[in-house]
Amino acid sequence: MQLFANLSPRAALAGVVLVLGSLTFACGPGAPAAPTPVPSDPFVVVRATSQAAYTSGKAHLDRGELPAALVDLDTASTNDPDTRSDIQQALAETLSQLASQTPIAEPTLAPRNLVVTTVPGSIPASIATVVAARPTGVPVLVAAATLAPTPPPVIAAALVAWRDPQGRFSLSAPVDWARSAQPQSLFGTSVVQFRDPSVQAELDVAVDNASKAVSPELYAATMEIAMQQQVPGYAAEESQPGSTGGNPSVRRVFTFTQRDAAGTDNQARGFQVAVVKGSTPYIISGSAPSEQFEAFSGMFNQVVETFRFS
Repeated sequence: MQLFANLSPRAALAGVVLVLGSLTFACGPGAPAAPTPVPSDPFVVVRATSQAAYTSGKAHLDRGELPAALVDLDTASTNDPDTRSDIQQALAETLSQLASQTPIAEPTLAPRNLVVTTVPGSIPASIATVVAARPTGVPVLVAAATLAPTPPPVIAAALVAWRDPQGRFSLSAPVDWARSAQPQSLFGTSVVQFRDPSVQAELDVAVDNASKAVSPELYAATMEIAMQQQVPGYAAEESQPGSTGGNPSVRRVFTFTQRDAAGTDNQARGFQVAVVKGSTPYIISGSAPSEQFEAFSGMFNQVVETFRFS
């Protein structure tokens, strides 16, 4: 305190208080450091949903409860942001076991009488498959006659709108494509069917009111199983998720074998777009001979893009 020796008592006291205050401030605890922000996980909810569905689905699979396992594992795969291999393996195993068993109830194959005709313009083009019901109720696919291959057609640019009489949906088809008086579809009940002027390509829309679909992915998986078991020469090429008419959908492309009236097997390619509104599946299908499918693919895509629910 020699520093304050020559000051008055009051000034010296004030100096001591000032020094002590400074020392107290210097020695006091520092301001707490701001916590480092922890980035939030934007996938935490879907990841938890996926894990819960996987746990349930795996348990069903281990007990041999395959339909329940398929529903849960499809939910797990749909919500999985990490593309987990264990989920995909369990889903593939479920589909494999289902395929080795008897045909499942979903989706509903449309029962139709056997139709064989050689009158030009009166047969469904390309896929031209009809179903004859077995006594057991399991349908059998029979390929109808097809016309001789013609050069790839020129794609028409003009489309004309068509509306479902029941007000469920609408779409636009090429103006020069004929509408079938008796539409046929492989799944569900065909609502409308169009054929190109050469009768080589066809496109139809069906509604499967007898099936209740959880998701387009699940319905597409059940279609895959049914076609593996019942369509001659069937081979899947690709399956892609997307959106159709503002609703989630799955598009499948495949090849199959059809037999003409002369007993000759021919290769064809087709596609199916499964889209679900509520729990009702809608199926947009099209096909053409394998060598002409690419020529029609642009038009197929244009028609599918016009599909809208009412």
